Amino acid sequence: MLDTIAAISSGYVNQAISIIRITGSDALDVIKQIFTGKIGKNKTIQYGFIKNLDGKIIDEVLVSFFIGSDNFVGETTIEINAHGGIVVTQQILDLILSLGVRKANHGEFTRRAFLNGKISLIKAEAINDLINAKTSKQQEIAINSFNKDKEEKINLFIKDLEYLIGLCEINIDYPEYDDIPILDNKEFNHKLKELIECLEKIVNISENNQVFIRPISIAIVGNPNAGKSSLMNAILNDDKSIVTNIPGTTRDIVESEIIFNNFILKFKDTAGIRESKDEIEKIGIEKAWKEIEISDVIVHVIDSTKGLNNFDFKIQEKAKNNIYLQLWNKMDLVKEQDEDKIYISSKDKKIDNFNKALTNLLINGESEKKSNLSFNQRQTSCLKKALHALKNGYKSINDNFTYDVVVIDLHEAWEALKEILGIVDKEELLDSIFSNFCLGK
Repeated sequence: MLDTIAAISSGYVNQAISIIRITGSDALDVIKQIFTGKIGKNKTIQYGFIKNLDGKIIDEVLVSFFIGSDNFVGETTIEINAHGGIVVTQQILDLILSLGVRKANHGEFTRRAFLNGKISLIKAEAINDLINAKTSKQQEIAINSFNKDKEEKINLFIKDLEYLIGLCEINIDYPEYDDIPILDNKEFNHKLKELIECLEKIVNISENNQVFIRPISIAIVGNPNAGKSSLMNAILNDDKSIVTNIPGTTRDIVESEIIFNNFILKFKDTAGIRESKDEIEKIGIEKAWKEIEISDVIVHVIDSTKGLNNFDFKIQEKAKNNIYLQLWNKMDLVKEQDEDKIYISSKDKKIDNFNKALTNLLINGESEKKSNLSFNQRQTSCLKKALHALKNGYKSINDNFTYDVVVIDLHEAWEALKEILGIVDKEELLDSIFSNFCLGK
């Protein structure tokens, strides 16, 4: 029997109501010692007071009783709904812990729900993704994982793999028997290729949808006084970056994160790129070049009154492997505008053209349509591991290796797929996953 645990499930903030959750075999005994109200039956709520061991009342509460295994956690669970002051809530938790109850680790309630067979690992991760969603798109992707489509898809892959593994192993161990199905290389290759194509499709969808999940780094680069810092301030609608007429004002990377059309964008204002003898400015310029290498998107700001120079051409060359967006700033000072260029006035905060162009660059229509089959980063990593192993197996077959070689790759793919569902004997895997959950969940 697992020990009894407790935690504040509503967070350490002042609020109208707080929830203190107790789960485990001793949960009922604990609440009997501190609650003045009636001890309820399963799925009932009772009114009363929480008092300390000296009889002093701490708070007026409602207590929800979930007795037995017919609940989210799969173990007897008590939830105390108290007034939401931090002091009161902490006093109740400290009182519970003083009775021999252990403070729950991050995600331990959800982890027990998984171990007790109440939810799949995919749904457990989806719960955490939903809690931490910063955009409606992230919320949509998380909630789509509450149904069993993804789990059923992975189980189908596993079943198909087990069939292929079984065929391999029975031909390896009993090749002399006449009553076993003889492996046909052509048919085997066809089934393996089908699996590979299905996995590739899902991996591509999941990787495309990562653009909605993780922050997208956007480096704003260009010459000094091109309007980079003014653009940064216009985007944020705040004076985040220092703006002056003196070239070389920005010496270090200035970062800020915003939500933009369902994307999480991390903008980075960089030093103006030019020749400089100033040691501090040179460090800033080196950092700007580095940001061009590592950022997802490069926003290249050009002074429309001056046009392109050698440094602009170098920036274009450096950014050729990135998503690249060229902006022509100071459009208010230009009489004739080229229809092929994107003009803005960062000083006057006229950046609608930039917003439209950035949205078009980021949105992927296919990922919008098929997000219900999107897997998170950990799950996608497992899918890619399985895909790599299957491709190795497919190559081995075509290179005329024997099935005792091929089956090793199939086993590796099988284990990677089982890892998505948590059907592996890896305690550290669960530690890693649930440590990212908030306390009390």
